[in-house]
Amino acid sequence: MMFTILLFLTALTVAGCAAYFSVLGIATLFSGHYLQVLIMAGSLELGKLIATSFLYRYWNKTVWFLKIYMIGAVLILMGITSMGIYGYLSSGFQVNAGKLETIEKQVSLIEEQKSVISKEIEQNNKRIEILNEARKTQEQRVQDAGNYKVPREQAYAAIEKTNLELEKVNVKNEQLREEQFKKDSEVLELQKQDTQIHDIGTFKFVAESLGLPLETIVKLFIIVIVCVFDPLAVSLILCYNIASKGSVLKEEKTTIKEIPQETIKEEPLKENKPLVVIGKGGLKHN
Repeated sequence: MMFTILLFLTALTVAGCAAYFSVLGIATLFSGHYLQVLIMAGSLELGKLIATSFLYRYWNKTVWFLKIYMIGAVLILMGITSMGIYGYLSSGFQVNAGKLETIEKQVSLIEEQKSVISKEIEQNNKRIEILNEARKTQEQRVQDAGNYKVPREQAYAAIEKTNLELEKVNVKNEQLREEQFKKDSEVLELQKQDTQIHDIGTFKFVAESLGLPLETIVKLFIIVIVCVFDPLAVSLILCYNIASKGSVLKEEKTTIKEIPQETIKEEPLKENKPLVVIGKGGLKHN
């Protein structure tokens, strides 16, 4: 008895969850008439479960064409339910997949900006090396000019100009490094948001491990759930009917026949007369 009740509650829970996801998935697909579609899909789900129980309980009493129709209707409704569940789970994945795609695009854009900044810093470093070499040459010119005023002034002017350019390039590099640091902080923040999307992160790890696209892994996972979910609900309904038939919900009630009681007539006891001995071996009633 307890197992039958547990089986009933389990079947009701699984069937209810399957119906809930399916109804929401179908209603979301036809969102223009959300409430009407919600009522229609809910009634179809209820009808599927009742039809399954009816076929099991009254199989021998049902005509053949009604059996064929109801079996076909149950199978088609199972397919509709499975499609609704697939749509519901897919829409949930698309929400987080859209967030993940946006984050990945932002990270990719920032990485490109960082690459441009790194190239510019590298070019500035090369320019600094050239300017340092030029300043050394100019300092050598100062020494070579000796006491000549004009060459010394020209060399000093060139050194000053080089120093100004070096200062500008160094300031530019500092600004670029600060900007690069900000970009690194933005990437870390986006990666932190990426890790907060746990369901996609798990599938992403599996996809990378198997070398398959993320969407392919998610579709396969949803298909596996769909292939098990609603068929399990219908199977549990059948199991409950099997367990309860003959105990909880009997199709036919057994009647107990009353056994007629026989009347016992009392017969009067015959009075025994005393025996009298007559000769040898003879007995006679007195």
